[in-house]
Amino acid sequence: MIEISYLNNKQAQITTDVSTLDMIRNKFSVTNPAYGKGRNKFASARLYAITPTGKFDVGLAENICAYLQSEQFFFKLDQKLNDILNVGYKNFNIHQFYCLNYRDHQEKSIKEAMKKGRGVIIIPTAGGKTLIMAGVIESMQNNISVDSKRLKTLVIVPSIQLVEQTTSDFIKYGIESVTKWSGDNNPDPEADVIVAGTQILLSEKTDLSLLSDIDLLLIDEVHGLRRGNEINKIFNLITTNNRFGFTGTMPPSLIDQWNIIGKVGPVLYEEKTLDLKDKKYVSDFKIMILNIKHQNAPKFEINQLKPTEQYNKELEYLLSNERRNTIISNLAKRLDSNTVIMVDRIEHGVNIKNKIDELFEKDNSDRPIYFIQGSTEMEDRENIRSLMNDRNDVIVIAVSKIFSTGINIPNLHNIIFATAGKAKIKIMQSIGRALRLHPTKKSAIIFDIADNTKYSKKHLEERIKLYKNENYTYEEKQIQ
Repeated sequence: MIEISYLNNKQAQITTDVSTLDMIRNKFSVTNPAYGKGRNKFASARLYAITPTGKFDVGLAENICAYLQSEQFFFKLDQKLNDILNVGYKNFNIHQFYCLNYRDHQEKSIKEAMKKGRGVIIIPTAGGKTLIMAGVIESMQNNISVDSKRLKTLVIVPSIQLVEQTTSDFIKYGIESVTKWSGDNNPDPEADVIVAGTQILLSEKTDLSLLSDIDLLLIDEVHGLRRGNEINKIFNLITTNNRFGFTGTMPPSLIDQWNIIGKVGPVLYEEKTLDLKDKKYVSDFKIMILNIKHQNAPKFEINQLKPTEQYNKELEYLLSNERRNTIISNLAKRLDSNTVIMVDRIEHGVNIKNKIDELFEKDNSDRPIYFIQGSTEMEDRENIRSLMNDRNDVIVIAVSKIFSTGINIPNLHNIIFATAGKAKIKIMQSIGRALRLHPTKKSAIIFDIADNTKYSKKHLEERIKLYKNENYTYEEKQIQ
């Protein structure tokens, strides 16, 4: 007999014999990538979503039940646990904003959220997640059963720029009582909707007593809620069962997916980029892989005491390579429409900007070029974004951590991955930045810069797997 019982709003408990519990735990576990490596040689061989005593985050209950059913195990689910997993509405009305019509995937997402009351919604970048969030907030407010009660809603976003952008969008849609909570803004405790940046919530100086009053929780870019990340501790202070996560793609690791589902709830709805493209909701696009052949690239020896040293030396060689940076700079110069060059390191961005400046100086070109990095003021970022939407010849070099989330530029035609790596979420989010519709854009082009060096080749293989899995159109071109 297997019993799955309620412990509290955050945790549930599996009670059964030891061998059955071990079997369930193994099902919800993954190989620990740190096992036996360096200082982690004594780490556990596997990572588990369920503790040795059978405790787990409540949102994972449905996944566990589905597994037990598939294996034809008889189990008993605590009614109280079932109740907090289903906190939606049987009869509800979706809020309609004035002069705004939902697209079909947006309406379906809001309906699923209202039915279940908690869970994850997966919508690609450029798919209109912010309007979905606004629709969920107002629809939940309109359907609460307590007369005249106003829901206190917390919307968590990962950057200061998204605090500003999300707040602005909510007000534009027609949500009236909105306040910002970031390093520059103290929240109005009387406001119905609080848009908060992750950094302010994690600051030791921040008074988090406000979180105990939250009735509805929304987490944008919920893929950041990975196992072990600091943001997990914020959830211990928020008791509401009505909670929703929004992302363009879930993390590749199952242990991170289970952490998100456990803390938030099951995946309620998913839309693919190609589905949005087929419906003409996002721009057409293609990926052009430019394989740069390095004739005399040095081979770096492996240092067993410093296992990452070989990779770092290769990366430093590529980022400082004069020919490679010239190829990237000439490509940006030849593209006559708005272009973003994505870099991972500031020094690489500086190298490319200096190279493009040299090219423009030779041609007496006054074409605008900017470098957006962490130190770039919010006002300057917004001015650059506005300029790109007004002009068609702007080149922006941007650090990928900043660009992959939070910059909305519909009039963006080209993205150059100067150092693409293999991180699935960063790549897909960055591609999505070029897919917003604009009257001047028929199709976007993503230029994927690759190299014939050891790690660069491996990373390209991973990116090509991703492109194939997502059915993205791509071409390869060799640069000798």
